[in-house]
Amino acid sequence: MDRLESGDWILFYHSGEFIATGSVGRIFESSTVGEWLWDNPESSFIFTIENYEDTAPSIEHVWDILEYDGRQVVNGFERVRDDRVQRVLTEYGSLETALFDADRTQIEREKSALEAALESEPQLTENTADYTTIRQRTRDRAFRELVVEAYDETCAVCGASRHSPDGTPEVEAAHIYSRSENGRDDVRNGIALCRLHHWAFDTGWIEITTDYTVSVFINPDREEYHEFEQLDGQQIRRPNSQIPHPDYIAARRQL
Repeated sequence: MDRLESGDWILFYHSGEFIATGSVGRIFESSTVGEWLWDNPESSFIFTIENYEDTAPSIEHVWDILEYDGRQVVNGFERVRDDRVQRVLTEYGSLETALFDADRTQIEREKSALEAALESEPQLTENTADYTTIRQRTRDRAFRELVVEAYDETCAVCGASRHSPDGTPEVEAAHIYSRSENGRDDVRNGIALCRLHHWAFDTGWIEITTDYTVSVFINPDREEYHEFEQLDGQQIRRPNSQIPHPDYIAARRQL
């Protein structure tokens, strides 16, 4: 408590979520008032709260920008370490931007950068040293959104276009040349797949050939093979002649 200063941001936490925000206004220290309010003279700090809002960023977003790992639980009154605050300020410019504007603003900025990259020759791998952890997470989201948009929220293999009740598409964005191989966050290296065919793609049941057809792994002893075998030789759905790019497909097939 004795480290709080005027202007510090406070997030109010309850039952697993941040529920409100505000900033410290005036600060008082009075054991008399502490005894009067709480019957405890040692509770001597009193703060006024300014800029109070009964809305707050999600706890997942806050944990992301602070690079916290583990259980998203706040126990008692906790202060964010100064070096973590400074890292956020360096990345976003201000705590207000990081808490309230950064999520969507940063994603749109990364989407613009990825769209601009489509004008250049495709590169196989990413120089991850160029990105902080925060920026990489934002770039991942931008990549996913652009890929799903490019495929019109439709699975490239089966054509499914399912949505949740709130309109969220079921299809997911997969890297063709895998992220485990440092595959680039390039829309041309992405393919939109329903959850079943994303799993099949990741586990090797299906592959995409350089002539844009589905190739099914032959293993008649497994029941799953008979679920996928009818896809063998089927043309995938493509947004345009450059998506997905043959360079990424060829590189994947050489792994």
